[in-house]
Amino acid sequence: MRLQGIACLLAGSMLMVGLPSAAQDVSTILSKVADAYKNAKSYQAQVTMTQVLQVGSQKQQLTSTMTTKYKAPNKMVTLIQGNQSLQVYSDGKTMYVYSPKEREYIKMPAPASLAQAGGAGVGTGDPSQIGTQLQMLFSQNAKKLADRKVGGKPVFVIQSTQSDKAQDGQSSSQMTATAFIDKATYLVRQIVISDSRSRGNQKMSQQITITFASQQINPVLPDSAFVFKPPAGAKERQMPKPGSGEMAPPR
Repeated sequence: MRLQGIACLLAGSMLMVGLPSAAQDVSTILSKVADAYKNAKSYQAQVTMTQVLQVGSQKQQLTSTMTTKYKAPNKMVTLIQGNQSLQVYSDGKTMYVYSPKEREYIKMPAPASLAQAGGAGVGTGDPSQIGTQLQMLFSQNAKKLADRKVGGKPVFVIQSTQSDKAQDGQSSSQMTATAFIDKATYLVRQIVISDSRSRGNQKMSQQITITFASQQINPVLPDSAFVFKPPAGAKERQMPKPGSGEMAPPR
């Protein structure tokens, strides 16, 4: 099982000095988003992610919900329900990854710090990196759109579009990312990423919508919230040894 960060965020360069005023507005908003998350010693959120994939005339929609809690430096619990269900716990000493479908779990030593271990963003560890991820995602061609409301609350809207076309003209791709930022708290309310690709007559599109139903920075969380108790009948599965060629645990 591999922990993956929500939502699909792409690496890129930071905003450059001297961009037009609209881009400077985006930079200011994203800096305040980073400030809102960077001092999180504890965090909890409820998130819904919807993925719509279309290849030609075939269309598929997948929806999952996630509840996550975090306590610095290395305690977390993330419960994912939907087409792929997964539970991840770290009590500060041991990390567990449990698959309800397979009724199997693996365990490993908890890292000293989830941030240093590569955990970044909602559900994968230290939420202080959420702002940094957004700055990377909106590092190019970012613009501020008209303010809107999400869940009845006013939000800033920022958007970035990147496109590419092959020299032979046979294939092209375009990715548009839109973020909705709460105007009062500078917490992320929603992220929508649309990606379309075509080659000749073949077309594929994907849209991922990540919606934050609730978020709390620095809530009081008891240590008992991060304790994993294997369900009755659940079996422990050993971690495959590096280079052994064994199959990874089911996801």
